[in-house]
Amino acid sequence: MRPLITTVYLLSLLGVMRCEAQQHNAYPLNHITYSEFEGMLQQPGERFHTSVRPYRIHELNESIPFDSLRHVRYHSGKFARTWVGRKMVMESLLRVDSAKFQVFFDPVFQMDYGYDLEGKVAHVVNTRGFVCSGSIGRKLSFITTFYENQSTFLPYMSDWIERNKVIPGQGWLKPFTFDNFFYNALGVQINGYDYLTASGAVSFTPVKNFNVQLGHDKHFFGEGYRSLLLSDVAFNYPFLKLTTKWRGLQYVHLLTQMQDVNYPQQYETGFKKKWATFHYLSANIGKRVQVGLFEGIIFKTADSAGNGGFDWNFINPLMMIRPVQFAIQQSDQNVVVGLNLKVIPFKGAAFYGQLAFNDLNFNRMNVAGHIGQRLGWQVGFKAFDLFNVRHLIIQLEYNAVRPYTYASSQPILSYMHFAQPLGHPLGANFHEVMGMFGYRWRDLRFQWRATYALVGRDPVGANFGNDIYLSDTEAVRGTDSGGNHIGQGQRTHLFFQNAELAYTINRASNFTLRLGLTHRVSSNSLSDERNLMVYFGVRTDIRNLYADF
Repeated sequence: MRPLITTVYLLSLLGVMRCEAQQHNAYPLNHITYSEFEGMLQQPGERFHTSVRPYRIHELNESIPFDSLRHVRYHSGKFARTWVGRKMVMESLLRVDSAKFQVFFDPVFQMDYGYDLEGKVAHVVNTRGFVCSGSIGRKLSFITTFYENQSTFLPYMSDWIERNKVIPGQGWLKPFTFDNFFYNALGVQINGYDYLTASGAVSFTPVKNFNVQLGHDKHFFGEGYRSLLLSDVAFNYPFLKLTTKWRGLQYVHLLTQMQDVNYPQQYETGFKKKWATFHYLSANIGKRVQVGLFEGIIFKTADSAGNGGFDWNFINPLMMIRPVQFAIQQSDQNVVVGLNLKVIPFKGAAFYGQLAFNDLNFNRMNVAGHIGQRLGWQVGFKAFDLFNVRHLIIQLEYNAVRPYTYASSQPILSYMHFAQPLGHPLGANFHEVMGMFGYRWRDLRFQWRATYALVGRDPVGANFGNDIYLSDTEAVRGTDSGGNHIGQGQRTHLFFQNAELAYTINRASNFTLRLGLTHRVSSNSLSDERNLMVYFGVRTDIRNLYADF
């Protein structure tokens, strides 16, 4: 009875509205789809704050003809003009688009098959789900996604999954055996993992320059492929996000709840919880410079004995609340502060960079390699429509993070969620160089991306500063040591590249057909892992999933 009453009430609200519906929900974050329109935002004089992702659709439409770009039509044949053809290649499967409200519904698929020529193993992905988004009037919007998955992985990923009991970026799992007629006929038994992933948010804009979002998803602060401040590497988390704009300023307050899957799971309460609050102030300086100030604080709700509770001091929506921590004499926090910078040298291009500081000990800056010198840095360059060639993209990026950055004396306070870092997927103690080249012609796209990293891995039983979950009180050289340097520990060379040719079947849902090659080499004095996988399949491109670590 209650669902019926709720439905009638919502319909009555729709009936009295006399305003144009607008989408204030976020456009799903995906590096490939964002690159198709980002060049239009990297312009001298453009006031859009590009380092706060995912972007809201309404804000995009205020700066660029976003709706026209994502629904551009290259299909003009007879079949494309039929109802079936429109649904397959041009429109959402279900669509209600009126002046009062909007609803868009699309199925989500990922059906991939790959074969590793080095390890002689198969990689299979079987994902089904849906994405539904819409708006009610000018102020309220929503989006929700759901994925049901069965997958196998390459050996290095399977080893990581077995150690952490988590699918990277996609949450908890259970073992699964692919058992169907096709595999039975071949006499093949394939063991993999079964897992569910869901996300969603409600977005409310009561006045023009203020937006509130409540949901379960990921966020990204930065201009690069990586973010050293807050990235979308780890699993989704519940959040409350407040965004305020005034002239050339944009301020974001993000309150979240994270989980530590390494603590024993309790039947009543699930995994051990911790809270995180993030503040980000972005400012336009002139026509070519954008600066962002970042603050992220991880704090737990109770001690190991269960004493204590939520600390309301951290609800403070203002930046620089580190003094509040000292005022309340509380040490159960882990703080990351940082700087984001973007400079536009010419139309469609940007130099960018980041600095990240984690409990930096300024009193020990004169001690070479002191453990308290916990910082990371990023420099990069990206250009769109390069050499006046439409849809030609290049990107170069360098990242480095010193040992023990993001770690804490208490593992639960490490800068992590669901067994993965909230910043860079390699954690700390590494140098990394990334290069990307992409070109798109109509619905056909080619992209090549390569990364090389020098990583100081942690051997079993030793903490050289790579695994940020390990307590920094167990540092190999001691808690007040010098001589620490990037690459210490098990010196590992990691090379990863991926080349992919894709054809977009439906631009409204980002449904693509793809063929690609993945090459990975990880070598050190103890092991030499090599993978060369050829794959093909279909996929809905509405999220980032990282395997280059």
